[in-house]
Amino acid sequence: MTQVNIKRLVETIHKTNVYTPLVEAVVNSIEAIEDAKIDDGEIVITLIRSRQRVIELDGDKLPPVSTIVIEDNGIGFNDVNLESFNKVYSDNKINKGGKGFGRFTFLKYFQKIKIESVYHGTNENFSRNFDFVQDDNIIYGLENVPTNTESTGTKLTLDTFKSDRGANFDKTIETIARKLLEKILVYFVIDNYKCPKISLKEEGSKKSIILNDFLSKGSNEIAQVENKNFILKTTDGKSEEILKLKLFKVFYGESRSSIILVANNRLVTEEALYTYIPEFKDDFYDIIKGKKGKDGQRNYTIKAYVLGNYLDKNVCLERDDFEFEYDRNLTFPFSRQEIEKEAALLAKNKFADEVNTRQQKKEKRIKDYINSDAPWHKPYFKDLDLSSMAYDASDADIESELEKIKYAKETSAKREINIILKDEKTNNQERMNALVSKITEIQKSDLVRYVCNRKIIIDVLKKTLERNDDGSAKQEKEIHNIIFPMGRDSTNCSYEDHNLWLLDERLIFSEYIASDKKISNKQAPGEPDLIIFNQAVAFRNGDNEYSNPLTVFEFKRPKRPTYSQEENPLLQVAKYVEDIRAGKYETPNGVEKIKVNGNTPVYGYIVCDLTDKINEFAKQWNLSLSPDNEGFFGYHSSYKIYYEIISFKKLLKDANLRNKIFFKKLQIE
Repeated sequence: MTQVNIKRLVETIHKTNVYTPLVEAVVNSIEAIEDAKIDDGEIVITLIRSRQRVIELDGDKLPPVSTIVIEDNGIGFNDVNLESFNKVYSDNKINKGGKGFGRFTFLKYFQKIKIESVYHGTNENFSRNFDFVQDDNIIYGLENVPTNTESTGTKLTLDTFKSDRGANFDKTIETIARKLLEKILVYFVIDNYKCPKISLKEEGSKKSIILNDFLSKGSNEIAQVENKNFILKTTDGKSEEILKLKLFKVFYGESRSSIILVANNRLVTEEALYTYIPEFKDDFYDIIKGKKGKDGQRNYTIKAYVLGNYLDKNVCLERDDFEFEYDRNLTFPFSRQEIEKEAALLAKNKFADEVNTRQQKKEKRIKDYINSDAPWHKPYFKDLDLSSMAYDASDADIESELEKIKYAKETSAKREINIILKDEKTNNQERMNALVSKITEIQKSDLVRYVCNRKIIIDVLKKTLERNDDGSAKQEKEIHNIIFPMGRDSTNCSYEDHNLWLLDERLIFSEYIASDKKISNKQAPGEPDLIIFNQAVAFRNGDNEYSNPLTVFEFKRPKRPTYSQEENPLLQVAKYVEDIRAGKYETPNGVEKIKVNGNTPVYGYIVCDLTDKINEFAKQWNLSLSPDNEGFFGYHSSYKIYYEIISFKKLLKDANLRNKIFFKKLQIE
């Protein structure tokens, strides 16, 4: 005789949750009542809480549910049902979609399962009791004796959650009732079907919740808003399936709006509606007329149930998934995704006003982001697929989608231009002009972004020059890092990573820049804050040193009040230039001396606040006051250095003036 390893079979059950055994038990009771052919079918679910001492967590003193008892007045465990129960893959309920497998979920979640039943025999009623176990013989301790009990039915005890299984089972009877209802809701709304009375109670309490009441005419918990058929057709028109959509408003709980695929009247899969229509992510609400003219709102989620023969015949053995895949394949005419997508579109049409309102809000949110934070993306907004954008998309999400459009346009345009250029026979000037226009659009976008970044940098610099809350001034390094990152040079810092344009536009594309970093591999005197060679040839042999200018910057701490004679920044720049001219520095690779001599043009810039001491240094070196009284300039004939002293105020003002016309054109002043 062939035997089945029940323990191993239970271990292979996947994709279930802590509510699965309860749902299976209730559905079995519903079917038992159907078999009994009675009009007053009733199912009573009793929750028994743990009697162990409860550790109080966040004020929650309610003990967890440990055991669940399900009682019905159905047909009971007659000989046919017992034989079916004792067979692993029974076909007793195959006409109802039963796979003969669901009861094994009891063993997955509970330590003990006990069945007590009364059924009609040939001439009298019998009481049949047994335990459901994981041994090879799944029925244990079977008793079958005559009884005087007149009514038939079954009492199923799911005794004590396994230690690692019951943690996610809710505590309050209200939440449990609502979650159970969502999973068996289809039984309450099947056309021309009367669902048995299903009630939920707690042991030792008179309180009872009747699930049927949630859908009664006087109830305002659940409302059906749609009940219609729809047809799915393959693209070749060879296959089609008729499915039914039932839409409900659910005015309770914290669950999300979802699409539920049902097979043989059981929930099989559930997918969030916002997967297909982003606007369904948040709850909807109805306006409730209040007293004294004060209206309120009542939130609800949407449940879209899909039923049909195609789902019934293709459900998996465990009834937790379907034989067809989520995505389209060649074996089945329709995928889960196609069914859910069509259901989502129908739900969207039903709630068109609410969805359109949310789409308008989303569109405005994206436009506001572009206008205020990313105006360079304006040309790409028209190509943005708003329907696929998340309703609550973050700035980063919006930016990412716009960047994808920009990249795709740029790549496509360049590819098409390359094809035309390689085709010697083509002379399509109009097409070429159109393609060049695409590239120009992208370049304009990049320019707008670059200008906007300048505005941000100027604002940051202005903020940095302000005093701290305690009245102290910012450190020199904070200013330095805005202009050029400290400790880096042009070998590891591109022109897009620094802001030398704040000092002088001509410095942007300088060939070699070193910031607070030794440009020699050997020990040398102190470094300046910033040294710039205009061309890379400054590091080569020959006479390039005569025409290749050298620029040195010194930054001083904002609001610095005093300087000693040795701290004269003009002298610091001069000494550093003298050391370079004396050959004390090598090229970064150490191959040769840096070629700078007495005839090399040298520019020395000092950026600082104009204190009395700085003014005194400037006069000592015969520098002239700038027309705006915010700096000094002049040539020192002995050191052969052209000097400029620039106040932080002047630095900020001049940078803003140079870019003002661009800011004005973009309306970002």
